Amino acid sequence: MSACRVTLTPFSDGAQIEKVLVRYELDDLTVAAGQELFRAQLNTVSVPGAEPRDVAVRDAKGTVDCETEETNPYPIVYRHWSPRRDMAGPVTIQYTVIPCEGLQSGRHGPYFQFAREAGGVNGPGIAFLIDLPGWTGRVSLHWELSHLPEGSRGVCTWGEGDVSKEGSLDALRQIYYAFGPVQARTAGDFGFYWLTEPDFDVRALADFTRKLFGIMQGFFRDDQKVYRIFMRHDCTETSGGTALERSYMFGWNDHQPVSVAEKQNLLAHEMVHNWPHLHDEPYGVTTWYAEGTAEYYSIMIPLRNGLITREQALSEIQKRTDGYYTNPTRRLSNLEAAKICWQDRRAQRLSYGRGIFFLANTDAKIRRATDDKASIDDVVLDILEQGRNGAALGNEVFLEAVKRVSGIDVTEDWRVMHAGGHFAPDPDSFDRLFSVAEEKAPEADTGKEALSYRWALR
Repeated sequence: MSACRVTLTPFSDGAQIEKVLVRYELDDLTVAAGQELFRAQLNTVSVPGAEPRDVAVRDAKGTVDCETEETNPYPIVYRHWSPRRDMAGPVTIQYTVIPCEGLQSGRHGPYFQFAREAGGVNGPGIAFLIDLPGWTGRVSLHWELSHLPEGSRGVCTWGEGDVSKEGSLDALRQIYYAFGPVQARTAGDFGFYWLTEPDFDVRALADFTRKLFGIMQGFFRDDQKVYRIFMRHDCTETSGGTALERSYMFGWNDHQPVSVAEKQNLLAHEMVHNWPHLHDEPYGVTTWYAEGTAEYYSIMIPLRNGLITREQALSEIQKRTDGYYTNPTRRLSNLEAAKICWQDRRAQRLSYGRGIFFLANTDAKIRRATDDKASIDDVVLDILEQGRNGAALGNEVFLEAVKRVSGIDVTEDWRVMHAGGHFAPDPDSFDRLFSVAEEKAPEADTGKEALSYRWALR
């Protein structure tokens, strides 16, 4: 089996981390002249990554000169490196990245920045690590922390300190990292990490997420124990969260209250992303499912397990109703919205509202068709099991699963949703705990009259 050792060497001036030296050592690799050797992700959904600097490549014969080119398969910008001559034997690739300062104003975006914070750095692998497409083998990650203050540590989703795993190098990129004076709340392979000590009870927040993970792990029939959460201090006026493989990062700021009550829905939403998904190619074609399931189960799982009250659930459902049905971009199709969603944040939110209400409506239809013997839960778990068995997952898999579970065909409903057509919330949705009625509401930004809905407890 091929092997690759990745070493991260951060350098600190005592107050902050100035740069990180990244070194890949592959035991044996053959690459023809002009063939892609590796790539870096320079920009992801409008968020800049850390550009590799002072790139040096060597093989058994010595230094290798490379040509570079950039491509832009929306919504990502890549830079590709290709050798000018044939390569063979042991290969080393080394470069330096400079962490950024993070957003200092405006709205937060996805947490794809490789950013400094409180003497340390945190961020996702996609922001600073390269990929060798097609390579698989034994990957080992080593932290060289001798240039950091005493007590510093390195953590990633896979674990604390040096870790190894079989798979692709892209697996290193689809997880989160934190290093420096990292603080933690851990229990086995579950961890909650932060750099800036906040003025709220962060340990209560960490304990809540650990309990929530245990509940969700059971619901989604997951026997893997590894899960890690990373918290970032934002200098913006709003904060959010972004999920990657078996981990997520969420933010807090000095302008909004932070408590378990205030953050529980965000924390639940990002955690759900660890499980339900469909293949999103072209971009936006199945985003409704990923975001819709995260929205739906971020409310329903805590509600069903007594972590939130019916009144709290009602409030969350109403927020999503107000946000979706008064959104000026709501008539865009899923693919039209995807094309502009990182320029117009209103379009970026469509998949959330569209997804949750379509799934809730489908749940009501399934329950009525089966006399409550089945629900959307059975569909989601069916798709999850197919994915674990290697099945290709697209919209047709969802439609087939609904039909298999309930005998009903929701293809036409899906087409209306996918095209941006109007559909009303089903009064039997959300476990029949609420009633819903039409109401007129002002459209966001324009003030035009829009058809929306008002929920109440039954």
